[in-house]
Amino acid sequence: MSTKKKAEFDYRGHAKKKAPSSKLIRRGAKRRAKPVEIKKQRITIRIDEEILDEFRQLAPGGRGYQRLINHALREWLAARGVKELVRDELRDVLEDVVAKAAG
Repeated sequence: MSTKKKAEFDYRGHAKKKAPSSKLIRRGAKRRAKPVEIKKQRITIRIDEEILDEFRQLAPGGRGYQRLINHALREWLAARGVKELVRDELRDVLEDVVAKAAG
């Protein structure tokens, strides 16, 4: 085992040599602005307490449960859209089968 101390990293020297481009630094309103594709809207909604408790238990440390609710709603909408597409396709296929059987 070595008794020599490792040289500590020189953060200031590194920052001077590898300074980020001023074009990449966002300040003020630009820094606070969220990209358009993930823009969210604040609303008031009433959700059953037991549902909230379930989502809070799923979230690590109880933090981020709103994100989990948002994700669950997004998955539900996607599944609903797929079900509607399948239902429409099945209806078309059944109509074709019935028409061929009758004709």
